[in-house]
Amino acid sequence: MTESVTLTGTLAPLTLALAQVNPRVGDLEGNARLVAENIARARDAGAELVLFPELVLSGYPPEDLLLKEHFLQATQEVLTRLAAEARGIVAMVGYPERTDDVYNALAVLSGGAVQAVYRKTRLPNYGVFDEQRYFQAGDDAVVIDLGSARIGLTICEDIWMPGHPAAEVALAGATLIVNASASPYFAGKGRQREAMLVQRARDNLSAIAFCNCVGGQDELVFDGHSVVIDHEGVVLARAPQFEESLTLCTVDLQAAATARLRDTRLRPPVRHALPEVRRLGPLERTPAPARKLGGELAPLLEPEAEVYSALCMGVRDYVLKNGFEHVVLGLSGGIDSALVVLIAADALGAERVTTV
Repeated sequence: MTESVTLTGTLAPLTLALAQVNPRVGDLEGNARLVAENIARARDAGAELVLFPELVLSGYPPEDLLLKEHFLQATQEVLTRLAAEARGIVAMVGYPERTDDVYNALAVLSGGAVQAVYRKTRLPNYGVFDEQRYFQAGDDAVVIDLGSARIGLTICEDIWMPGHPAAEVALAGATLIVNASASPYFAGKGRQREAMLVQRARDNLSAIAFCNCVGGQDELVFDGHSVVIDHEGVVLARAPQFEESLTLCTVDLQAAATARLRDTRLRPPVRHALPEVRRLGPLERTPAPARKLGGELAPLLEPEAEVYSALCMGVRDYVLKNGFEHVVLGLSGGIDSALVVLIAADALGAERVTTV
């Protein structure tokens, strides 16, 4: 559907929450409890919208669980139950959608029901990613209207490359682009990713809310480092690295709309090549009481501390998520095994580590 943009009056600032959580692959009930708890916390804190990571219900990467019909059906049932929790707030929850095929999807929950679903269009298939094996790609750029505020929906890889779909939702009038992500860590990844998101915000003259998962899952580690960035590329809020967090931020949506009057780069493509963008909603919006713009900015770790935190988180979650109670390490007296025992003790507690 091709839509023009109609704004009535001034867009009120939007208070949103980034629910940077640590799901467990395959643990539908546990992940659902995590989501429900954070929906309630975000609503109690005054957020109008709470964004969760990519595939938060199944955990990432679910891999061959996606080949099991009973798992996909159970995921849908859990999502339907969760929707009942979304009253007085809009919750955006990542999950695997089973229809004609399987899609990496983002459900919009509001008013006690699933109001909309967006399907990831760019499926990475390099490095640690194997999404084309498991998912069909969506083909629509999607915006959803929350009152008169237009929000573009994206999932992880959708925003890494310039152009479709992030550019299309901006051309369709989105002044906020949300991105639900499961972005695995490597040394320096967080700073690189934040710089990329800053550039996307500037390119599209749109604020960006990016929510990443956190935790270890087998050989992968997710670093969190969720952010909200305004249309000028200023980081308004940043969640901490390597720990769970509910980070609130208030965004001035009208500022992006007003900036487009002065910066006309987007005017010709909007006029001459309006994208085919699916418009969903509008959802009812009752703006939250006025709050100070921005949110908490967690400091970035120094490179050595960042890598050490990643190692500790990877060890901790591998042990805990596999149900191990104790570890035994061979200690040679050299620097390598000394470092390993330090990581183990910091990750698990010295009482759960035995050296030989």
